[in-house]
Amino acid sequence: MSGLFNNLVWFVGVVEDSADLTNAGRVRVRAFGVHPPKGEALPTNHLPWATVLDGTYGVAQVVPKVGDWVFGFFVDGREAQHPMVMGRIPGMNLSWPMGSGNAGEDGYIPPESLHEFGAPPLHRYVSGEDSEFGQAILQRAFQRSGIDTAGDTTFDEPPIMTPERNLDNRVIKSKNGDNFLVLCDPVENEAGDFILMSHSSGSVFQIDPNGTIFVKSFGDTYNSTEGLEFNNVQGSQHTNISEDWTLKVETGSGKVWINGDLDVECENFNVTARGSANIRSAIKTNISGGSVGIFASTDDINLVAYNSIKNKSGNILNGGGFYVQSDYGDVHLDAYKMNLYSSTYTKITAAGIPAISTQLLPYPDITHKGIEINSPAVVSISTIGALALSGSTTSIKGTVEANLTGAIVDVKADGLLNLEAGGIASLDGTLVNIGMGTGAAAGITASTTATTTIRGTQVAFPSAAKSVTEVAAAVDPGEIPASRASIFGGNFVERQNAPMTSFMGHDDDANGPQ
Repeated sequence: MSGLFNNLVWFVGVVEDSADLTNAGRVRVRAFGVHPPKGEALPTNHLPWATVLDGTYGVAQVVPKVGDWVFGFFVDGREAQHPMVMGRIPGMNLSWPMGSGNAGEDGYIPPESLHEFGAPPLHRYVSGEDSEFGQAILQRAFQRSGIDTAGDTTFDEPPIMTPERNLDNRVIKSKNGDNFLVLCDPVENEAGDFILMSHSSGSVFQIDPNGTIFVKSFGDTYNSTEGLEFNNVQGSQHTNISEDWTLKVETGSGKVWINGDLDVECENFNVTARGSANIRSAIKTNISGGSVGIFASTDDINLVAYNSIKNKSGNILNGGGFYVQSDYGDVHLDAYKMNLYSSTYTKITAAGIPAISTQLLPYPDITHKGIEINSPAVVSISTIGALALSGSTTSIKGTVEANLTGAIVDVKADGLLNLEAGGIASLDGTLVNIGMGTGAAAGITASTTATTTIRGTQVAFPSAAKSVTEVAAAVDPGEIPASRASIFGGNFVERQNAPMTSFMGHDDDANGPQ
């Protein structure tokens, strides 16, 4: 090399090899007019390596591919051993050189560059040509519209930008041009620009002229972070999933806060809580279903109401009723007033098996059996039909007064009939028939004593008896935050809840419901 760089020899050539094992980005170039045609005289592996000048200042060096025509110079002049490539010469191959396809012959085109035969040098997003090729057709064909949301609305995918002639566009592309990034500048006298990153599969990332970001994958999509993830949506968010949806929180807790209503619609709704499940509302809680079941597997079911508890069942078609079963326990009803009414008949039946019990209220009832009706005031039994009292032993006794009245009153005993009065006994009537052989007056006392013995051990009736020993208690729902409503899209104000209609005390509240 002499005269420093005064004797440069310029050349135009074709790249025949880019597999530089030193990873320096060099290529082997056959310079036209300097090297002989490709063949045995000078095979490709004997060509000198050419340094490719890098104008990116280290951003990303681009290595010319095999088949590219390049322009450069030999630093060592006519010795031609130190070539440098300055740039690529764009062109379009419209005919095959002689010997194409036969390795080792002049004009051989390697297979990796055959796809560029007849292709324009400018990318389709710059030239507007060959728009029918590439992934744009696939992207447009699979543009979804009328996508249903969980509400009554639908939405459409935004259109993906297609190739059009715009020489101001900047395109960064792969060697074959199937993967590319388009930085679009507005065409003269036209508004709008966009950024498009497209993959050969059709997957795309786009920012359209309105600033709308659209991401579509023709494969799978994975999002993973080792840190926190925050999403902020100032408008609405709609998600449509064609198949399954799952959410799992490995550690910690989850929380959903919605200012408005929350509607969930599904086939079967299953909620499993490993601890407690709490549902609370400030106004009303409604549960309805074709069939409703409540099951407490280890403890009690508590129903507490600030006002009334109402039960209604059945209709004229199905004749549904109200059933309570407690085969091994007690049924207790305590009320200020109690009314029982039936349209057809009322039956009270006791099997007569002596009780085995530790009950203390209203009184100890071990060995009790039969049916008892107790009142410190009045027990009245009235009927417009017939009244029948029958039993192996039947006693009617009043410590003050006992009356049997009616249009016709029959007192009959197949065996012994005793009528006894500690004071005056009167039999009045227009006609009084008294037969022969009345029994001893002491018989009535014996009959009453026998009835008491059959009933089991008795104690005095308490003046303030209560049969319910366990008072229902429910969890206090606590203070429910007030709803928040926006006034004309401005600041939020507190919207007060409606007055509560029920309030329950804690389970451990000695006073029970408040």
